[in-house]
Amino acid sequence: MGLAWRVVDTGVNCGAYNMGVDQVLAADAAQGPVLRFYGWDPPAVSCGWNQQPEREANVEACRALGIDVVRRPTGGRAVLHWEELTYSVACVPEALVAGGGIEATHRKIGACLAEGLRLFGASVELERAGRCVGGLRSGPCFGSTARWELKCQQRKLVGSAQRRYGRRLLQHGSILLGRAHERLPQLLRIDEDARQKWTQQVRAHSTDLQACLGRPIDRAELVNCLVEGFRRQLGVKMCWGALAADEVRRAGAWERDSA
Repeated sequence: MGLAWRVVDTGVNCGAYNMGVDQVLAADAAQGPVLRFYGWDPPAVSCGWNQQPEREANVEACRALGIDVVRRPTGGRAVLHWEELTYSVACVPEALVAGGGIEATHRKIGACLAEGLRLFGASVELERAGRCVGGLRSGPCFGSTARWELKCQQRKLVGSAQRRYGRRLLQHGSILLGRAHERLPQLLRIDEDARQKWTQQVRAHSTDLQACLGRPIDRAELVNCLVEGFRRQLGVKMCWGALAADEVRRAGAWERDSA
C-alpha cells in the first residue's frame, strides 16, 4: 500500500481563496498527497493561467451579477463555477502512477473519479479519443470533451486541468451538479454570433449529475463516494483532515495578492 492521502473538504469560499488553497497545496505536494473538495460562493468565472481575465471575461457584467473573476493556477479555457463540486489533487506524480507521465496521471485521476461516480450511481465513462471531442478547440470548456475526462450519456460531466511544478502536480476540475455553467457565454467578451454558437455547443455537449441520475444530489454522499473511488483505484489509505493554520494563512495571503 502506498503513502496515505490526506482528504480535506474546505466547503464554499470565494474564488481567489479557493485558488490560493490549491496553490498552497501544490507548493507543499512533496510533503504528502492531498485530495480536496470545495465549492464557490459567490459563483466565479476562472480563466486559465495563460489567459488575461480582463480580456476573456466581461468583468463589469460579472460584477453586476455578483460573480467573481479569478485566474486559475492551471491552464485551459474560462469556466463558470456555479452548481458544481470542485475537486483538486496535489501530489508528486508517482503517487498516482509509476513513472508519473502527464497522460498517465490524467488517466489515473479520471479512473478514480469514474470509480467514485459509479459508486454514487452515475453511469460514466472516460473519453479515450483525441484532445477535443464534440466541439471547437477555441470554444467553451464544457462544449467539448478532452481525453480522460468523464462523460455521462455521451455528454461531458467533468472538466479538468493539470499543471506541473517541477516534480509536483496540481490537477483540479469541475463536477457539474446543475446547468448554471450554460450561462458562461453571456459573461465573456465575445461577439453575439459566437455567444449563440457557444451556448448551443455547451447545451449540446454537456450534462450534469442531477440530470444523469434524475434525483437531487447529496453533496456529502457524493464526496464520500469519490474518496472511496480514489481509495480503491490507488490502493491507499485516505485520512480525513483539515487545513493547517499555516495553510489557511498562506492561502489568504495569495487571495489578497491576487485582488
